[in-house]
Amino acid sequence: MKNKTFCNPVNINYQYQMSYNGRESADPAVVLYKDKYFLFASHGSGYWTSDDLVNWDFIGVDLSKQPEFELFAPATLVIGDRMYITHCQGGNILYSDDPFDPDSWVNIGRPYYWDDPAFLLDDDGFVYVYEGCCDLSIHCAKLDPNNGMKLVEGPVPVFYSDLKNRGYDRWGDNNEREDHTPSLEGAWCNKFNGKYYLTYATPGTNFNTYCDGVAVSDSPMGPFVNCDNSPTAFKATGFVRGAGHGCLFRDKNGNLWKMDTAVVSVNHMFERRLDLFPAKLFDDGRLYTNTLRGDYPMFYPHETADPFRLCDAGMHLLSYGAKASASSTLDGNHAPEHAFDENMRTWWSAKTPEPGEYLTADLGREREVFSVQINFADQDITPAHGRGNGFSYKYTVEVSDDGEGWRTVIDMSGGDDDMPHQYFELNNEKFRFIRLTNRGAVPANGRFAVSGLRLFGIGDENAPDKAPEFTAVRDEDERNMMVEWEPVQGAEGYFVRFGVSADALWTHFQIIGDTKANIRCLINGVRYHVTVDAYNAGGVTKGTAIKTV
Repeated sequence: MKNKTFCNPVNINYQYQMSYNGRESADPAVVLYKDKYFLFASHGSGYWTSDDLVNWDFIGVDLSKQPEFELFAPATLVIGDRMYITHCQGGNILYSDDPFDPDSWVNIGRPYYWDDPAFLLDDDGFVYVYEGCCDLSIHCAKLDPNNGMKLVEGPVPVFYSDLKNRGYDRWGDNNEREDHTPSLEGAWCNKFNGKYYLTYATPGTNFNTYCDGVAVSDSPMGPFVNCDNSPTAFKATGFVRGAGHGCLFRDKNGNLWKMDTAVVSVNHMFERRLDLFPAKLFDDGRLYTNTLRGDYPMFYPHETADPFRLCDAGMHLLSYGAKASASSTLDGNHAPEHAFDENMRTWWSAKTPEPGEYLTADLGREREVFSVQINFADQDITPAHGRGNGFSYKYTVEVSDDGEGWRTVIDMSGGDDDMPHQYFELNNEKFRFIRLTNRGAVPANGRFAVSGLRLFGIGDENAPDKAPEFTAVRDEDERNMMVEWEPVQGAEGYFVRFGVSADALWTHFQIIGDTKANIRCLINGVRYHVTVDAYNAGGVTKGTAIKTV
């Protein structure tokens, strides 16, 4: 198995936020500057740099000098050797000619108050800002970078929500609510082949269905027309859920990537993470994001010539539904099984934060494991805020053939990192049992809690013999579609893939423990093509029957 793989969510030192009882990074903005990637995110107290989009180094900012970095929803832009940054909540514009130095930022004020801004430098030399948050429209204004970003024109509305016709504009973890207008927000604009592609987030940041739609215009100031393949980034199921309010950018090889906001929203509405997916502009002018198996191991962005189609590392989940036990279990809905249920919004919690608390899984038989992902959760933490708190996870991972004799494969007992979503490649270890043990103080004095102890490899069983036979029916309300199928022997789960083109079925639902998908994110008047795959730890059997509804 090829090395250099990663696994969503993005593994950075997510910051604790006062009164959240948990961590947050959200609303990412990524830009390439002098062969380095820069990542900005909400409430970051700084920003990150990377060579490869996987391993990120944090640069802290003195908030007494630059309080802007405590605001929500950043936007960034590079013009020549100068980088610009602004934020939501009416953030000012700052620039730096050396952003590697956190003290180099210069505040030049703002032309007007905005929320959830995004910048686009056009060929005419002007900068266009797209903004709007929790409203029914996105606005655009024209700025002059040669005159301190002075307002030249606007702001004017350029795009609107459409709850009546767009199913994905509905609130709810499955777009089931009609009682609230969507939170149209998180704009980002790119120019491709003379056209302007505006991505926008909806319906709300705390829902599994948080996604990014896409609209196109011939002019930077619109009006923008919604694309029939919206949402362009959608991931409402699986371990990592949500793919809204992010950025679209090219990597060093010219390939497109989408970094978005993932949902936890258990301890607090704004308890969020980041995820990274390959994107592509197709010859027909449609923009797609490939989130299929987007929380399984993927190759580093620079490791494949076509990451959109070849990013998947081919590993399968070996740990779903594993027989789990623990040193202790907190009363309530925190059983050990929740660390193996493929849902980052549920977790096991020990009764205490004490060293020695452990979580164990029995895989049922010896498995060859290529990688391990450890996802920690925040349970009953002491209110914490900011960085420099000295927090770190300290733990060991041991494996065993018989549940009695153990050997250590990961030792972070002396670690000083504060990364809640660590991913480790193993040297093709073979074992049946795995044990994760706390070896120190838990960050923010919380209990030892794990939302996902996930093991990946290639199972010794065969992939399902066939894909399922299925039916797909649109409701009278065409925003809804029910897909149902016969169970396939040996299948652990299913991927329902659909789209407006039969050769571009990139939007999907992952279904575990059921044989139907109630899909409510469609657009009135748009025809869809649908297929269903079956999978298990041995592989994926792709559907060959495609139905049009």
